[in-house]
Amino acid sequence: MSHQEMEAVERDMLLGWELYRASPTHPQIERIAQRLQATNPRRSDIRILLAKHRWACGRVAEAREILQAVVALRDERSLDAARELLSLEHHDGDIAEALRWAEYVLREEQDRWFDWMELGGMTALNGAFEEGWRILDDAVAMCARTSAGSLPLALVRRALYLLSSCAPPALFVPAAEEAVSADPSDENIGGPLMWAYLHEGRFDDAEELALRMLRLDPTNKALSQPFEMMRNLQATLAEDARTLDELHGTGLFERLWTQMRDRRLGLDLTAALAALDEVMPAELRAVLKPPVDKETARAGSMSTEIAMWHAGQAPGAGAAWGLPGDFRLMSAEEIKAMDDAIEADPDAYPQWRTVQVDEYYDQLMTDDAGAYLVELMTGEVVIRQPGAADERIAESLADLFWRRVAAFGGHDPRPRATG
Repeated sequence: MSHQEMEAVERDMLLGWELYRASPTHPQIERIAQRLQATNPRRSDIRILLAKHRWACGRVAEAREILQAVVALRDERSLDAARELLSLEHHDGDIAEALRWAEYVLREEQDRWFDWMELGGMTALNGAFEEGWRILDDAVAMCARTSAGSLPLALVRRALYLLSSCAPPALFVPAAEEAVSADPSDENIGGPLMWAYLHEGRFDDAEELALRMLRLDPTNKALSQPFEMMRNLQATLAEDARTLDELHGTGLFERLWTQMRDRRLGLDLTAALAALDEVMPAELRAVLKPPVDKETARAGSMSTEIAMWHAGQAPGAGAAWGLPGDFRLMSAEEIKAMDDAIEADPDAYPQWRTVQVDEYYDQLMTDDAGAYLVELMTGEVVIRQPGAADERIAESLADLFWRRVAAFGGHDPRPRATG
């Protein structure tokens, strides 16, 4: 190949990567890569560009095949292809395969902090929490020693992996504080850190963080929304001479933290219900009522997300769920009728009194024989029946329905401890 031809190839490669960075799905990328590959079949960087473009276009299997072929060449770009495979499998939900690629990369090369960070993240997401979180800390320390300029990135990435592996707030908070201190403009950490502060009852810290970061970006909804909620709660409580500290004791903020985290990770109630639709047995589908629209759901007495999924279930058909007891979904009308009866004669329903805020509840299911599944203020789901203490059966509504997804043979993507 002449010098001019080589220059033309490099110009085309540069154009292909510039197009990819600007618009990963641009059709011209495919044409450039195919043309270059026809005359330079041994250039792995062309194959990697083509794989990343096809991945961006949703052609995941094709991208995977191309990258695996580059790894098999064991040339100077093979490790780059392995790193791309790690990212692809992570985003495609195959965390075990992503971990395998993280381990592969580190068998070949051990001197990049980013590779250790990925190993820590994938290890934690596979359920080896303590080991994974330790590796994340080691990766941050390695970055500080070998690439101090990248430390803000390392701190943010560690905090995000702690969040995505469902680390407790007590572990997430100091890591997130370090990340925000190193990069105050990062929008990915500030919002979760504020929710974690609320979970911990650190309301002054939550307010200070929100005001500081909103000065940098007044449009940051990840901070403005919880900040406005906190201010509104303060104003409402003040009317009854109560404080956020008192409300904290009800478990509300623990519930809100869990909901925020699950929503960010795509593990919330809406995601669980969508996954359940994919694996639901026909006998269960047949006895569920149709959904209602958002306006009707919000005006009703049942969970909005559930009403927009299925607005109740035929009486006596609870066995199809496979839950302890033949529980079936209540409709908004049934819940309202029960609430009205309790309000009319509270002495007849001693288990359903709501004198204190932490006694508030929402009905979900009934066995049509006096027992109910109830969501508490903390978000936990319990069985409530006459003559017995509440029996906890799920951490949250999302947890309850993800368990049903798994029970029906579907995939529960939540990180779970192994060993």
